[in-house]
Amino acid sequence: MEILSSFLTFSFGLFLLIFASGWLIQGSVKLAYILKLTPLFIGLVLVAFGTSAPEAGVGITAVIRNQKSIAFGNVVGSNIANIGLIIGLCAIIKPLEVVDKSIFKRELPIMLLSAILLYVLSWDLCISRVDGLIFSSFFIIFFFISYRGSKKSFNPEEARNFRFKKCLDKSIHPFFVWVIILLSLAGIILGADLMVQGGVSLAKIFGVSTWVIGVFIFAVGTSLPELVASLTAVFKKVPSIGLGNIVGSNIFNILFVLGIVSLIKPIHLQSSRLKFELPVMIVFSFLLLLVMRIGYKITRVAGIVLFLGYIGFILFVLNVFA
Repeated sequence: MEILSSFLTFSFGLFLLIFASGWLIQGSVKLAYILKLTPLFIGLVLVAFGTSAPEAGVGITAVIRNQKSIAFGNVVGSNIANIGLIIGLCAIIKPLEVVDKSIFKRELPIMLLSAILLYVLSWDLCISRVDGLIFSSFFIIFFFISYRGSKKSFNPEEARNFRFKKCLDKSIHPFFVWVIILLSLAGIILGADLMVQGGVSLAKIFGVSTWVIGVFIFAVGTSLPELVASLTAVFKKVPSIGLGNIVGSNIFNILFVLGIVSLIKPIHLQSSRLKFELPVMIVFSFLLLLVMRIGYKITRVAGIVLFLGYIGFILFVLNVFA
């Protein structure tokens, strides 16, 4: 009976996640058109914030309950999954065209620098409140840089050619668009929470180790909103939102989530994080920048490389910590 209950919780969460993500993409593109903001900015900030909400929720809850390693591991694991698993799968299903090349000047370098900054500040095996303040300050700077760039490079064609649902196709007041977006975000957060709950219960029932639950169930579970939102954006021919969502989410996870969490309580780390997980996250971030720079697109071959890299990461950790 417990297995059935956990499976139903997991399945309903997945359904809610997919349904809400579709509406989030619809509302986000409409908002980009109304406010004359690029879809890339909407993906980098609005969608990324919504899909990073599960990481924030898990991180804050974990640190309050004095489970700080979960908060840290969840962010690092999610960032690796975002690039290797999500972008890898998206590119395998449908190659990603980089529509807005300004992402190479601002957001991708910021994502890579955020990963390096986290590694440097972790050398003392503690992310202190001062470090949290540094992360938060850089996040504010990132937000304003992206906002200014989006206003300068607005191109209505990408949003105008998008096929909206009937309720969004006509003239609609921005207030109602915001309502749709906020309800969609709530659905994504609830769906992700139900999936994590169901996944953790199933893992415990089948005797999966606590390490696997912490590093993979939470990391992959909280990355599911990014997966669904990015896949939805790709299929709806708005790749800027799909790519922006992943890049923005990785920046949010480090600068915003770890910033807030470490301001609440300092996070003490194990030295092994500096030897493996953090370097792997930096390598994946650099690899994404490299493959996107070649031809300004992510081919199926590049997607396979990223996906296999993620599988290799999982197998190595399972082998080492089994």
